[in-house]
Amino acid sequence: MMKKVTILILSTLAFSFAFAQTQMHVWTGGVETVFDIAVVDSITFDGNVIEGIGRFSVSDTTLVTFSKGNLQYHPKNDEWRFANHQTDFVGNSNANISPTYDGWIDLFGKGTGNNPTCCSNVHVDYAVSVDWGVNTIGNDAPNTWRSLTYSEWSYLLNTRDNASALCGVAQVAGVNGMVFLPDNWVCPAEVTFKSGYHAEWGKDNYAAYQTITASQWEKMEQSGAVFLPAAGYRGEKKIIDLQDIGRYWSSTNDAYSDFMAGYITMYSDDAFMMYSMRYYGMSVRLVRDL
Repeated sequence: MMKKVTILILSTLAFSFAFAQTQMHVWTGGVETVFDIAVVDSITFDGNVIEGIGRFSVSDTTLVTFSKGNLQYHPKNDEWRFANHQTDFVGNSNANISPTYDGWIDLFGKGTGNNPTCCSNVHVDYAVSVDWGVNTIGNDAPNTWRSLTYSEWSYLLNTRDNASALCGVAQVAGVNGMVFLPDNWVCPAEVTFKSGYHAEWGKDNYAAYQTITASQWEKMEQSGAVFLPAAGYRGEKKIIDLQDIGRYWSSTNDAYSDFMAGYITMYSDDAFMMYSMRYYGMSVRLVRDL
């Protein structure tokens, strides 16, 4: 049931006078908005608030916020959720993928929103793409979230204002991956971030390029930073390049092939857009339009 708490202006003014506060500061995705308390009529808290991280331009006209973690699925319970932390990934347990598996998976064949345990290498099994966002995910209603298109991932990585300065590889709290910073990002105090990539490919080169501690990451996350773990990928039931490579699906199928689709891939020394066979199991990170 939706829970609402309304604070009338009298309460607001009483608080203002008692504590000599004249302004209210609200942060949304790391962006601060300031309100004069004297002009606030009421404050309403909606119990079904949808969590999102940051504000990111993915086209000239589209802003999105990212889900709090990678998408996960529990086959036995037929349950979808987002990882509790951005650094979380399932890893080798994805090899247990099956309709009856009593655990979580997070590497999916392309467009398997209606068949998340499909792990064959038969092209026709992936002929129809269903976005994962059509499902109820945690407490969020169907179609709250969606996948980025190929062009949106590319815009985020390459085209938005200051794109090259707003992303880079790192080891965050012991996990290799890639950081994306929101538009108009302001670096928190006692935190440094180095955009870009290591000169060479290798699992150890994420940390060699830069290491971000858990406490530093907490501040970065509060300022709207997104982290994509290098969670490897799956070929049938084999887990490949765990913590060496990250691959995240787009919603876009290849216009020239019935068997391929687009994704963003990251290494310690680069990140770029590619197309690959739809039967590979890759990570999924969903967004919500703002």
